[in-house]
Amino acid sequence: MPELPDNNYDEARRWLQNVEDDLHALRAVVRDPESPRRMVCFLSHLVVEKALKATLIDAGVPFQKTHNLLVLHDSCLERGRLVDLERTLLAQCNPWAVDGRYADDLAEADSELASRLAGFAEQVVSEVRRELGADRGRL
Repeated sequence: MPELPDNNYDEARRWLQNVEDDLHALRAVVRDPESPRRMVCFLSHLVVEKALKATLIDAGVPFQKTHNLLVLHDSCLERGRLVDLERTLLAQCNPWAVDGRYADDLAEADSELASRLAGFAEQVVSEVRRELGADRGRL
């Protein structure tokens, strides 16, 4: 079983800051019409994955190394965290953890999917900020 850091509060907020950085990069890729939409999907997955893990760290829940958003979300749900996230969007995001890294692994994402997943990533980060109290300036 993985170990947790000595100070879950600080470590979760360090992870959240990393999520914020990745979200900033995602927004830049979304704005760039030359960027492949698969990169939007890949970065959306990255943001959501790290946000879920920040929540688990904050809750004091050890987690296995995984990119599976549904598995991570199940662990959050067991602690009553992030209960309103849409599981369908987590499932749509899942394949982009690895496949989106390489152009020939997955067909190029269409703009609608990329937009939907980017919006979902924004929503997840907003929820995690709220749960960690970062929306009240406690990051």
